[in-house]
Amino acid sequence: MSNRLLGKVAVVTGGSSGIGAATSRLFIEQGAKVIIADMKEPKDDNLKKIISINPESAIFIETDVLYEENVKRAIDKAVDKWGRLDITVACAGVPGLGSDVDITSNEWDKIMAINARGVLFLTKHAVPIMKKNGGGSIINISSAYGIIGVPGFAAYCASKGAVRLLTKSTAIEHVKEGIRANSIHPGVIQTPMLSSLWEETADPEEVRAAVIGQQPSGVAGTPEDIAWGCVYLASDESTFVTGIELCIDGGLTAK
Repeated sequence: MSNRLLGKVAVVTGGSSGIGAATSRLFIEQGAKVIIADMKEPKDDNLKKIISINPESAIFIETDVLYEENVKRAIDKAVDKWGRLDITVACAGVPGLGSDVDITSNEWDKIMAINARGVLFLTKHAVPIMKKNGGGSIINISSAYGIIGVPGFAAYCASKGAVRLLTKSTAIEHVKEGIRANSIHPGVIQTPMLSSLWEETADPEEVRAAVIGQQPSGVAGTPEDIAWGCVYLASDESTFVTGIELCIDGGLTAK
């Protein structure tokens, strides 16, 4: 199926690489106009190619989700350029190693600020625009670790759990306004962010094997696996879907 998002306008934070880049690319391929909001311009070769072919369908805007005015600027750009906002995907995030007894307060605050507060900023400034349009779809990328507990990821689990329940609150708050909100919970996905976890350790190969070994299949997923879930939740195929946790995790949370 093509043109599943024809005529829709989206803002994707963290849209330059990994899951965000795959989502931006598929959105454009499916007919959407996309603001790619990230700290750096797209690095994903497939996304860069799509943008070169469809320059009127994608705009990069430098965005740091730590700062509310940055997030608002990305949304304002979508409205200024295309006159509406139908979809947001909160994909900007950082990993975070550290147990509850050894993580520092600064590390905790940074992870919570980017992974959770940044999602709030996107929701806060998207909802008033979506209300004017008569509705919209808010998609927040959480994690399987936002559902299950994992040792050594205290702040990351906490931040992704916060995203899960913020999304449910948003869904109930705005259901009568035609605004849907859903969270996606990826399992172990092969992304630059994931790779950075083990690259900073003393034994990268051992850590890599341990992380991917959590998957029941022993295989990591791809960014496209998650991006297709975003396409579904952004499309009119999911008009009766709100407040759910869409686990695209290769069975990780089923264990």
